[in-house]
Amino acid sequence: MRSYRLRCLMAAPPLVVSSLAIGPAAFAGTLPGAVPAASCQVAPNKAMPGTVIFNFQGFNGSFVLLNKDAGTTKTLSSDGSDLSYSGGESPGVYTATPTGGPSVACTGNGAAAEAEGEGDQAKAQEQFRTGYQQGLKDTLATCEKNPPKNLAPDPNWQSGYDKGAATAINSKGCTDN
Repeated sequence: MRSYRLRCLMAAPPLVVSSLAIGPAAFAGTLPGAVPAASCQVAPNKAMPGTVIFNFQGFNGSFVLLNKDAGTTKTLSSDGSDLSYSGGESPGVYTATPTGGPSVACTGNGAAAEAEGEGDQAKAQEQFRTGYQQGLKDTLATCEKNPPKNLAPDPNWQSGYDKGAATAINSKGCTDN
């Protein structure tokens, strides 16, 4: 009789422990009224270049949108349904924090909008650099500023050309003549 009771007591703890480990996971998806995890996506706003659009899911009540890059916040509210928001926010790293809840990192290609802007900036710098070199070359040849040969140059290229021409005119090669 003792050995039987001892065997039952030794077998029971693993069964209880395994039920506790499996139990919550097995029933989590079937609980009525279970709140879906909150999420936030950010994407470039094609209607307003240089800004982003946010799509929030699973937020209920007020929450704070934080731009980690600029340190600015915006309080928004949702009734539990999906929320789309475009308030003119610039691209950056954002989190959304519901009242009393953990922060949710906003994901998506909002960073791509920022990189896209950087791509435009790199293109503008390249145009300026090309125009500068051409203006320097054309002006050093005659020590006179000549109009560019491009009929409709890019404004960045034109600015570079003018700067290159001014540098050439003020260079030692043209001032010594």
